[in-house]
Amino acid sequence: MESVKSTESTDGDWDLSINHWRSRTIWILIFSFYNASAGYRIGAGWKIYKYCLSNTNFYVDFLWSIFFLSVMVEWTMQTTAYFDQKQPWRNEFLKRFFIQIIFIYLPTIFYLECMDRLYLQITDRALFRIPQNILQLPFSMGISLIYTLFYSLASLYREYMAGIGEVEILINDEKQGKIAAIKQNNLQDNPVITIRDGKDIRLMDLDIVLICNNNGMNTIYERNPANPPIQDSHALKYLVERLDTKEYYQITRWELVHRSVIKGYEVNGDKNFRLQLDFPLEQQLVINKDKIDDFAKWLLDENDG
Repeated sequence: MESVKSTESTDGDWDLSINHWRSRTIWILIFSFYNASAGYRIGAGWKIYKYCLSNTNFYVDFLWSIFFLSVMVEWTMQTTAYFDQKQPWRNEFLKRFFIQIIFIYLPTIFYLECMDRLYLQITDRALFRIPQNILQLPFSMGISLIYTLFYSLASLYREYMAGIGEVEILINDEKQGKIAAIKQNNLQDNPVITIRDGKDIRLMDLDIVLICNNNGMNTIYERNPANPPIQDSHALKYLVERLDTKEYYQITRWELVHRSVIKGYEVNGDKNFRLQLDFPLEQQLVINKDKIDDFAKWLLDENDG
């Protein structure tokens, strides 16, 4: 039999035969030779040539066997492929099983029996009715069963492999979707702040010590004072949500500071508190007296740890 694998033709993916015509032809020749030679009394010593190959009737039977079996195989193959589209195995296995019997197995037996009867009337020789002392069952029944089973298994195997392929595609699509979602989330959590030397500089790429917001525009200061402040249009709340709250504290609605540059704080005349920073900044950062306890707790918690 030909190897079992999924093949496709230019007319669609339902043709099981397109790449297997050589092996199919070889097996038809083998079965035809057996059918044409069976029944000859070759005697002791297997005198095949004397009693079989030298007989003209053998070659006539051989050629007609090739023709009739080729028609049977083509019907079996194409009908199986047709029902692969109309009634796949996975939809209703038992229904498809009975379809294989009713539309393939039984018709091929009937076809071979009719051809055998016609051949008998013309040549006075039975073509597919091998003598019962050699084969108890009609050859037509056996060969039909072999090909029906083979193409049914080939169809079932191909559908199984196609199902695995579909599952793999779904799994890969799901993975790609998750990866894309993760990347998208990562991009949202790490937005682009500026561009340097033609490259995107993201929030987490910067060593930020201070952010001041004025009229909706952020001024971002890096630890290295030599780097000029960066102007950014994101909402300050958007940046605050993406920075580590253990390292950054929003002292007012407009300022965010990193703990590493805080030296301390002192009381102003209005009883608010002015931060002392280890960073060259012209403006003063003031904490409201109502917020100083929370700020002190945040600052001391880390220092105690």
